[in-house]
Amino acid sequence: MKEIAWTMDLSVGIELIDEQHKMLIKHLSDLNESLQSGKGPTKIASTLNFLIEYTNFHFSAEEKHMAANDYPELENHKKMHEGFKTTLSNLEEELEEEGATKMLADSIDTLLVKWLFEHIREIDVAFGKYLKEKGIEIPNED
Repeated sequence: MKEIAWTMDLSVGIELIDEQHKMLIKHLSDLNESLQSGKGPTKIASTLNFLIEYTNFHFSAEEKHMAANDYPELENHKKMHEGFKTTLSNLEEELEEEGATKMLADSIDTLLVKWLFEHIREIDVAFGKYLKEKGIEIPNED
């Protein structure tokens, strides 16, 4: 599996959202590293739990700013977020039932990493462009 890291093509152009995305990617990388190195189930579970909590925080912040700025794609965006949260929940159940398996590590790569990077590059970047076109700035404090 290739390194999970922030790259400039993931920039939405909104500092608050970019910083939150960097944090999500860091914790996704930590989770992957824990799985690949065979760290104990407790470490893997706590890392996955933090990722779930931070994802919920980030999605709420994003949706709040979308609603406040009349973003026309808000409802579609919410549905995508819900799908990602469901996937995280399913992976958490898989970890509890099966432990830290290679299949779980592969699922992290396929379901989380690819989804998140694609979502940021296409969907979140569109929100950043919308804000820039409207001349809207989001304060860096959430």
